[in-house]
Amino acid sequence: MNKIRVGIADDHPFILLGVEHLLQPCPDIQVCLKSESIGRLLELLVEVPVDVLVCDYEFEGDPYADGLSLLDRIRRVAPTVRVVFLSSHSSPHIISAALNAGAAGFVGKGPEGFVSLTTAVRAAKNKSVFLPDSIANKVLSATGRAAEIQSSLNLLSERESTVIRMICNGMSIGAIAERLNRSRKTVSNQKNAGMKKLGAKNDVELAAIVRGWSCS
Repeated sequence: MNKIRVGIADDHPFILLGVEHLLQPCPDIQVCLKSESIGRLLELLVEVPVDVLVCDYEFEGDPYADGLSLLDRIRRVAPTVRVVFLSSHSSPHIISAALNAGAAGFVGKGPEGFVSLTTAVRAAKNKSVFLPDSIANKVLSATGRAAEIQSSLNLLSERESTVIRMICNGMSIGAIAERLNRSRKTVSNQKNAGMKKLGAKNDVELAAIVRGWSCS
């Protein structure tokens, strides 16, 4: 049987040891390399071919610590390796960005995540993408919310949309009126109309909706 060659990288020795302990007993998995630093990891990936890399999303002390930058650097030295990220952070936007960039999975640093590691590794080897149920539900929920926000934003007129964006950039009604050469009353009416369509009760809710707009 051809074993799945796996690499493990994490800057916390305890996590590194725990992941190795979980994967080693599997008859179809072989742990081929371990690293506690990105620099050493990139060197090892050139020397030791692996099919799947189980890797921390962020390494302390690295100037390019985020997983998206790391994924890009990994691809340069090992373009065929499938990367499953480990992280204690499970923001839907971070996960979606990682998957869109080509990550093969995203597993939390917790009981559910570690229990599902072997499944994630096998899925990655089979060219599939794996997310534990709790993370998948967060991503789906965020996707649904983004679609809902976009649907509401499509109801805005071009002028309402412009005013709403400028309000959320911190501009006052007076400043917007001067910039757009409209009356203060017109700008205020367009703001209120836009807020009503978006379901925002105040400027704080409006800013939150527009942030969601920008991230979707």
